[in-house]
Amino acid sequence: MASKARRTPKRAKALGITDEAYTALLEAQGGHCALCPNVPKTRRLHVDHDHKTGEIRGLLCYRCNRALPHYVTAEWLERAREYVRPAERSRAREAFLARVIA
Repeated sequence: MASKARRTPKRAKALGITDEAYTALLEAQGGHCALCPNVPKTRRLHVDHDHKTGEIRGLLCYRCNRALPHYVTAEWLERAREYVRPAERSRAREAFLARVIA
C-alpha cells in the first residue's frame, strides 16, 4: 500500500486539504468530477481553488482542471457560455461584421 505522503499530492497539502476533507468533498460531489461525470480511477481528482483567494471550489478530473483557466470568473463563464451558443454567436458575428463593413 502507498504511503500517506504518496496518496496526498503536494498541491493538495499546500492548499490545506486533508484526506478526510478530500473524501468528504468527493462524496458530496457524488464520487465524480465537479464538472463532468468522470470518476477517479487511478489518480485522485485535482483540488480546484480560486487563485485570488485560495478558497477550494471542488475536485476536478485532469481534463476539466486543464480546461478551466485560472483566471475564470462567473462573468467570464457567462460570456463564454453565450459565445459558444451557435445562434447567439451567429447574431453577434453578423452585428460585428455589419459594423466593420459599413
